[in-house]
Amino acid sequence: MRYLELRRRSETRVRELEESVGIPVPWDVDRLVDRLERHRGRPIDLHPTTRTAGGTCGMWVREADRDVIVYAAQTSTLHQDHIILHEIGHMIADHRGECLLSVGEAARMAPHVRPELIEHLFARSAYSTEDEQEAEMIASLLWQHAGGRRAQLTDRPMSPEVAERMTRVRDIFGF
Repeated sequence: MRYLELRRRSETRVRELEESVGIPVPWDVDRLVDRLERHRGRPIDLHPTTRTAGGTCGMWVREADRDVIVYAAQTSTLHQDHIILHEIGHMIADHRGECLLSVGEAARMAPHVRPELIEHLFARSAYSTEDEQEAEMIASLLWQHAGGRRAQLTDRPMSPEVAERMTRVRDIFGF
């Protein structure tokens, strides 16, 4: 898919999400998930998991009665939010894909989900398919729309000098 078409389609999905549920500003992933649950009429459970090097950072599991987003817990809150937004991108684009995980890996990441209940499972660690590119674009646009956490890239406080540099980078590149 060509970049401009992907961007237009992703912008449309973000605009529709903003119109239907509203994107929280200031940013709060839990508020967005709560709004999305009400809009979709089904629960969305967020489950942190440990992640191994080179393994999957996140996945969306569509069960019969709920959606489950599993995300890497051993990373910064900024990265966790981005993983969750990426999975929401798949969700709002209603992507249908093949399961890329073994049953064992899915069970390790989401032990609370019985494999026979899984109707729809996504796992991504590379951005090569059109669906992956679209989900990543949606996540980035949602983050941009919400204004992100402008000066907080980790859970540790930044020095004023680093925060100022990050603000300059954001202003230059529009993040």
